[in-house]
Amino acid sequence: MRENIVITGFMGSGKSIVAEKLARKLGMEFIDMDQIIEKQGMSISDIFARYGEKYFREQENKLVKELSQKENMVIATGGGTLLSADNAKMLSEKGEIICLYADSKVLYNRVKRKDNRPLLRGGNLLDRINQLIEERKKIYDNIKLKIDTSDLNIQEVVDRIVDILKNKG
Repeated sequence: MRENIVITGFMGSGKSIVAEKLARKLGMEFIDMDQIIEKQGMSISDIFARYGEKYFREQENKLVKELSQKENMVIATGGGTLLSADNAKMLSEKGEIICLYADSKVLYNRVKRKDNRPLLRGGNLLDRINQLIEERKKIYDNIKLKIDTSDLNIQEVVDRIVDILKNKG
């Protein structure tokens, strides 16, 4: 068995699709945390609307505890999963965390047609993205391995991750 690879970053940075392709390439299990939470019967937007962000973060934390006991997975986190220092610690103990990021205008173009992101609702979308990026800057800055996905396609991001992991180990 080998340690997990945890893909994190802001909404629209490419976490889910990159993690899925990376898992396939490396022969590891793909886990999308948001999809698992939604399998409990409610979309993330509905969970936020009905129970609030605090409840959602509690569900996320329970899932992190469960996943951090396993190995050989590529895990796509939600964009805010690592806001919890507890989550970051658990995930890093059994895995390598890689942060995907992109320019806020690129993120805007990637998410503007999607209405399933509760934290981006209300007000000017680009302003909201910039505000959330600023709020999360400290968390993302603490992650050593980062890839700017602004000008890369999915395969290029996957290849960069593979290279980073090879050179690291």
